[in-house]
Amino acid sequence: MAKLSDKLSNLFGVGTVKSRDLTRLELTTLQDILFDFPFRYDDLSRAVKISAVLPGQKITIQGTIRSMTTRRSQRSARLQVTEGIVEDDSGAIKVIWFHQGFLTKILKPGLVVSLGGKADDQYGLSLVNPVYEVLGKARVAKQTGRIMPIYRLTGGLTQKFRRSLVEQALVAGNKLPDWLPARIIKEQKLTSLHHAVAALHFPANEEDRLDASKRIKFDEFFLHQLLHAKTRRELKSQLAPAVPFNEEAVKKAVSKLPFILTGAQKKAIWNIIKDMNRPEPMNRLLEGDVGSGKTVVAALVAFNAAQDGWQTSILAPTEILAEQHAQSLGKLYGDKITVALYTRTKRRLGSKEVSKAQLLSALRNGQAEVAVGTHALLTGDVLFDRLGLIVVDEQHRFGVRQRQALKDKKGSADGIPHLLSMTATPIPRSLALVLYGDLDRSILDEYPAGRKRIVTSVVEPGEANEVYDHMKREIALGRQIFVVCPLIEESDALGANSVNEVYNEFVSGPFSGYRVKMLHGRMKTAEKDEVMRSFANGEAEILISTTVVEVGVDVPNATIMYVEGAERFGLAQLHQLRGRVGRGTDQSYCYLHATDKLSGLAAERLRALQNSENGFELAELDLKLRGPGNIFGTEQSGFERFKMGTMQDIDLMAAAKDYAKEVLDESPNLDLFPTVKNRLEDYLLEVHFE
Repeated sequence: MAKLSDKLSNLFGVGTVKSRDLTRLELTTLQDILFDFPFRYDDLSRAVKISAVLPGQKITIQGTIRSMTTRRSQRSARLQVTEGIVEDDSGAIKVIWFHQGFLTKILKPGLVVSLGGKADDQYGLSLVNPVYEVLGKARVAKQTGRIMPIYRLTGGLTQKFRRSLVEQALVAGNKLPDWLPARIIKEQKLTSLHHAVAALHFPANEEDRLDASKRIKFDEFFLHQLLHAKTRRELKSQLAPAVPFNEEAVKKAVSKLPFILTGAQKKAIWNIIKDMNRPEPMNRLLEGDVGSGKTVVAALVAFNAAQDGWQTSILAPTEILAEQHAQSLGKLYGDKITVALYTRTKRRLGSKEVSKAQLLSALRNGQAEVAVGTHALLTGDVLFDRLGLIVVDEQHRFGVRQRQALKDKKGSADGIPHLLSMTATPIPRSLALVLYGDLDRSILDEYPAGRKRIVTSVVEPGEANEVYDHMKREIALGRQIFVVCPLIEESDALGANSVNEVYNEFVSGPFSGYRVKMLHGRMKTAEKDEVMRSFANGEAEILISTTVVEVGVDVPNATIMYVEGAERFGLAQLHQLRGRVGRGTDQSYCYLHATDKLSGLAAERLRALQNSENGFELAELDLKLRGPGNIFGTEQSGFERFKMGTMQDIDLMAAAKDYAKEVLDESPNLDLFPTVKNRLEDYLLEVHFE
């Protein structure tokens, strides 16, 4: 019998090509399939007689094929049209498929079929591109006549194939252990885990799906809250080095900065220095709006720690961002402290390229006072002499395990290092209380003096050519352009242009002959870094990307951010994207191109962005207008990505937080809750951030 741990590559019907496509979706075992839930559903549960079919309805019909033909369209020789006539005892209906000529070999006249889809009267009353299946003698339908799950696809994968894998996974997971305490399940009126997983893939009805969704969301929130509450409790029971405030040295360093610190920066620096001067571990979140100067805050507190012989490690999510931090710190304090850079491909000590052995030695003996790096800093051979402070940039991209790995490298008997997490995502206070609980927060909500306002404009459908002309004028002046799209590949999400589509449109149309590069999240890390690095170095004039650039390297030469399908993004996320430009001295612009004619809520949101540059105000407005679900864009983040839960489920998250506290109060080590303890250990292994 199949087990959830079975590799998909070993299953019957999964060859090399399908296995490769599944791996691209990060699906390698039956368990992965089981917990990769549909992103939407097609309700084909309404079965009707052919005589009752009306235009616009989503329905399922069953009948006998009377004819099937394939021809070229009269409008376009490239368009292949397959037409069939299907009839039941009440009448007949035309069925049309495009570019699926192979169906004439499968759907032969005389076969009984079940067809599910949307009725259309554009070509006379017909079903266009319906889901089909040939019925046996029992006439039992699997792919129609029910609420059908729609999964992520890539390459040659099909929905039928994905559903068949789910059916195998459900058999293998027939006895999924219910690890939540029975009391919580009862009090929260939650369905069993096994039923929830099965119902999310194949719900009997909408109520069944909602009940299943509630259970999976609660599980995610409970694990999230349990993990971080447990970590906070453990932190409070430990010691950390008390790092004194070296007032004279810090004031002198501040006086030599090429700019004046904002009031918010001064307040944040003072709070961090006070925290670090106590013999208990600091655990502070620094929220800084785009362009508010988080790096300078981190640099100054690292400089203060270095005056007393303490090292700082700054962890960045990408190689290019790590390089940028190291360069910034070098410019600010390179003559006073030694800054090291350690990534997968770069090792630098001060301004000098060094070998891996030389850099590791400099960290171990304390010569490197600040170490900036990526995940490379987490490898086993990295050890510090006196690690006093860890700074994690874009804190939601690193998990607890990663930060713990750095804490274990302290190389000192003075306790664990202090932790400063930084994020550029403005988080409304109501959400922060649930997400972070008693975590200390510093907020940078002021902007440096002299910073130019980014001119933001909403571009209605059909108005893009004027923007293209402006882009060409900026490029002629030697400047660069960001173009951001909501999708990587073509989708049935109507009207949303993908990176691939926009790239092809640009290079074959208005920007033929220009240097255009493409960037998206499915590219390998090294490939993404290389594209971003080449753009930052001016080797391309236009970068077409998904929101992977939302948190990225500074490109001071980029002066236009053009967002395709802007109405599909959250306000806070659009504000993040806008912050990719305006980093230099030139006037910068943000164009919000709407795919659909704007009205109502969508118009109100985009006009708000046009009129405001305050990320915290915009986050609060997004919370009010849309609910919390889109505060964090597609990567709805607390510390980690949730598969199902969104910030819109704040009440469920609050309940999970209360139960996590109760469980830990009763058993701090979870020994009284062995199934919870085991699940939490598995969860720690699952949580990863690329």
